[in-house]
Amino acid sequence: MACRGKKTAAAIHQEITREVDALLPRIFAERRKAGELDLEAVELAFRTALPSAGAAGLTGLLRATGAIPTTVPCPCGGRARYKDMRCKPIRTVLGTAQMFRAYYWCSRCRQGQFPADLARDIEDTEFSPGVRRMLALVGSECSWFDHGRQQMELLADLEVTAKAGERVTETIGADIACRQQQTIRQTMQLELPVAVGQPIRKIYVQMDGTGLPMVAKETEGGCGKGETGRAHTREAKLGCVFTQTTTHDQGRPLRDAGSTTYTGAIETAAEFSRRIYTEAPQRGWNRAPVKVVRGHGADWIWNICEEQFPGAIQIVDL
Repeated sequence: MACRGKKTAAAIHQEITREVDALLPRIFAERRKAGELDLEAVELAFRTALPSAGAAGLTGLLRATGAIPTTVPCPCGGRARYKDMRCKPIRTVLGTAQMFRAYYWCSRCRQGQFPADLARDIEDTEFSPGVRRMLALVGSECSWFDHGRQQMELLADLEVTAKAGERVTETIGADIACRQQQTIRQTMQLELPVAVGQPIRKIYVQMDGTGLPMVAKETEGGCGKGETGRAHTREAKLGCVFTQTTTHDQGRPLRDAGSTTYTGAIETAAEFSRRIYTEAPQRGWNRAPVKVVRGHGADWIWNICEEQFPGAIQIVDL
């Protein structure tokens, strides 16, 4: 797709006006023909027509302006020199926009770079941050095997292949996992600040595990419970932290609404022990006079309780 030039605000306004002027006669003609207004059809028609002007506006904003440095630092320690301006199509929530940015080449390591891609969080991707957020949300709720693609097309009017959606979701998931591990390391090294806030009456930690069906290559070397001894699942360790202030009319405790946070991963009990330990103090574990750990009868749960939450009330969840 060829890159277009920069558009002014007035030009964008004129483009929106043209889109509306072209759309309204078709809507009125259809209304006269059918005798009534199909509101859903009109909504979708406007949604399809108007974003193109917004995408044109984004193209103008994404065009490099001002002085362009002749050199920039290179990760190899050298200096990358400016070569030329290059265009990159970006899939945004408004449609495809064009980004003009400077390209730099380092003769020392013989690698090129686009500093603007990194600054605008579109390095090595064709999707804007807004679209990637949508893809991650859809990917976390449903499978990308066609269903996720249909959801994006219906709700956001964006055509995305299942493979592209899966790739974006996995990349974001890997980034989240990396950040979580960094937080866990800081917690274990006592580098995180102590959470401060209002006193908490009672705080609970609950843990469990569940088997997730896996393809054969993901369970290779694992031990299963069947006659063959071959594993078909891997266990995900799951945990949550919540608070409790009140009881209901029969005196049983009520979990505070909206107080639950969750954490989990497919990992060993030792790794999960550090994960759940990281979550609890961030929720104010040390500010609660009453601390409770709940779980079923698995040994790994109570080993974690003794190691990470000594002195907590232990409740076996039947």
